[in-house]
Amino acid sequence: MADRDERREQARKHLALMKGALAGDAEKSVSAAAVYEDGEGRELELPEPPFEATETMVVTSFAPEALYRHGKGKTVLVDPASFSRPGGAYEDGAFGPEQILCSESNLYLVLQGMKERYYDANKGFARGQLFTDRAMYLPDVAFSRNGSLKYADVIALAEPLRERAIENHRSEQECDNALANRIETLLRIAAANGCETLIMGAFGTGRLGYDADQVVGLIRGWVDAHPGAIGRIVFAVPRMYVDAFEGAFGGGEDAQQEAATAEAQAEGAEEEDDEYFDVHDIELPEGVTLR
Repeated sequence: MADRDERREQARKHLALMKGALAGDAEKSVSAAAVYEDGEGRELELPEPPFEATETMVVTSFAPEALYRHGKGKTVLVDPASFSRPGGAYEDGAFGPEQILCSESNLYLVLQGMKERYYDANKGFARGQLFTDRAMYLPDVAFSRNGSLKYADVIALAEPLRERAIENHRSEQECDNALANRIETLLRIAAANGCETLIMGAFGTGRLGYDADQVVGLIRGWVDAHPGAIGRIVFAVPRMYVDAFEGAFGGGEDAQQEAATAEAQAEGAEEEDDEYFDVHDIELPEGVTLR
């Protein structure tokens, strides 16, 4: 893995490329962006479920790779965004889920374009590092990988930072409520905007201080309460959380590939059975036998 200085240089080059090639697209995304104020996202009315059920899968790739491999139909990615600084410390070589998204798209330009509408308005509302449910819906962010462009929408909102909140004398209940509200917000915004494939990480886990089982339980509960509201959710999570997510959402990418291979082999075997030729099945003239 590159060190911070190397990532800083990579960010500088990537940003120059995005400004030269995709600045116009970024401006369009900013113009069409929506900001959901604190609490608004949780109250959005959902249309009749457009899908029979919500499919789920678990992968260990980063979100941009998951987009290229598994993004079908209208795809939305979740950016666990910095609450007060566009892109976090992306230009300074930081490494995390938001910086990974910025490193393979023009998202950083879009976030910079939202500074006044979103980030400046967040000042004074850190709430002990639990932050608020204010969220951005950013349409048609351009992702670039190996010379191929792919467009996807992005929901950007801050994860509550439980460990710091506890240090700041916030109660356990406040921390739990913040996580539940944030997850309700992002899932409801995705569904209300006609999301067919949602790509999200292990929201709130790791250094943020929430247990993976708690996060999984909240997402599982929402999906069960709103079957078919979102077509498919792809969880792009670190390996340390795979067991927790697979336990709630079924087999991961490898399991699905194995199932598909087994199904294909079974179909092939059936075709072979249909075409199988057995000499003993031939009807022979009376008195003639095979030895």
